[in-house]
Amino acid sequence: MAEVYQNLGCPIEIVSLPGRRGFSAFNNGTIDGELYRLPVGAKNYTRSYVQSEAPLFEITNSLWVKPGSKRHSDGPTGYVIGVAWQEAYLESNNLPKSGHRDIGDMIGHYNAGTFDRFLAEDTNIVAAIRDGEFGSDNVPVQLEVLNAGPLYHYLGTEFAPFMERLSRYIITHAPFAHEGML
Repeated sequence: MAEVYQNLGCPIEIVSLPGRRGFSAFNNGTIDGELYRLPVGAKNYTRSYVQSEAPLFEITNSLWVKPGSKRHSDGPTGYVIGVAWQEAYLESNNLPKSGHRDIGDMIGHYNAGTFDRFLAEDTNIVAAIRDGEFGSDNVPVQLEVLNAGPLYHYLGTEFAPFMERLSRYIITHAPFAHEGML
């Protein structure tokens, strides 16, 4: 997205924030927008906003388990604190949980045997597997896709003219412009 903004002649500073803090920072004007968010998250905006016309990409979120794990477990499920869909899933299924500050911390505890299952966005785990972050006998397997959806870009309404330009760009330029995304 930094390159897209640069191509459109708009400087951008990208700040990494946990999910809930992103809502707060956007609502109080500390940040001008959010790079990507599921549309359901927009209900947490109290500040008026505009959404990109097309999604930037689609994600899937899954339950990942250690090979050989049983479908159900009395043990805790790893998750990242502050990730709303993970917290909601654990709460609605009344599951024991093991909360972690970020995905790296969660992977470390999985590798240490603290739990044999965890919740995560799939591309993060595919990348961690590719990068060798799991032991060869400990590579998790995707047990169940829990949800999937498109991620859109959000900005405060004062940036509506820019959002129109950005939307045109993502509709017509790779990697955004491909079948199934529009």
